[in-house]
Amino acid sequence: MTSDKFNRRVKLCQLVISVAMPLAIGFAGYFIQLRIGETQTHQTVLKEVSSKLADRRLVIYDQIKHPLNDIYCYIEEVGDWECLSAPKIRQIRRNLNNIMYSNRAIWSPETFHLYINYIDNVAFDINHDNDCARIRAELSPERRIHESGEDVEKLLTGEQNPQHQDVYRCLNESLAKDLSLTDVLM
Repeated sequence: MTSDKFNRRVKLCQLVISVAMPLAIGFAGYFIQLRIGETQTHQTVLKEVSSKLADRRLVIYDQIKHPLNDIYCYIEEVGDWECLSAPKIRQIRRNLNNIMYSNRAIWSPETFHLYINYIDNVAFDINHDNDCARIRAELSPERRIHESGEDVEKLLTGEQNPQHQDVYRCLNESLAKDLSLTDVLM
């Protein structure tokens, strides 16, 4: 009799296991599929946000690339720097600051720090007492000819920062990184 009971219990266990195992596998599959769907949705949202951020950065970059290059050309006396004047360069700086500071949130902290360093320490000498930004550029004979009639000594420091080219290059590399251009180019 006990062996009969034992056999019934074994058959009952087999029946329960044969029903429970597929159910457990089915539930596990269902929850795994749900989690995968949530992850894919999250990744899709992240891609859309990242794409919109890159688009916004590109719009801002289109507004700042030529003015930044104008400052660089004027200080280095390359390109069409003769078409620019010290007052114009100072105005370009003010316009750039308006654009960059109002869009600070879209740039990485590294890029914004490099921008501030370039604008306030390398390209310009800022006197916070009277809010005067003097351009860190040499007073070469050619510049004196092109700046005639203006009080150029008050607008230029007379010396260029020796790190000007390197800091400008680092800023451009950081901008390219924020624009995801380094991933495309490599």
